[in-house]
Amino acid sequence: MNGLGFFRIIDEAFVPFLAHLGFSMEGPCTGGRVYSASFSNETHSVGISFEPGDDRFLILLFTKENGKLSEIDDRVKTPRLAELNERYMQGVTREERAANEAFFKSILADDSQERVLLKYAKELRLVLPRHLGTKS
Repeated sequence: MNGLGFFRIIDEAFVPFLAHLGFSMEGPCTGGRVYSASFSNETHSVGISFEPGDDRFLILLFTKENGKLSEIDDRVKTPRLAELNERYMQGVTREERAANEAFFKSILADDSQERVLLKYAKELRLVLPRHLGTKS
């Protein structure tokens, strides 16, 4: 996956549902060996990054307090997607999973890394509303 593929999946998969949840994109960026995008609302910020050389993805949910983001090492206030999945994925119904698949049906991944990023978008769309206490 190159930067164009990363940002295409961000635009097609993450932007629509995060905007629906009240998040706005603060801007994608490439710096050195990392592609990243962040989304923010009044109380939280979602950080998505990919290190192509290491094939490493990181999806974090930061908590905002007094305009400041929680520390990256504070796993309570800055959970990773895997931790949100552990907390909330068991409560997802078959109907919700089917609707989620339908939501992403038109998005095509061009390679294995894009497929992983798309998988993370699908997971985040299921668990983030539960964590935030909102309807998806």
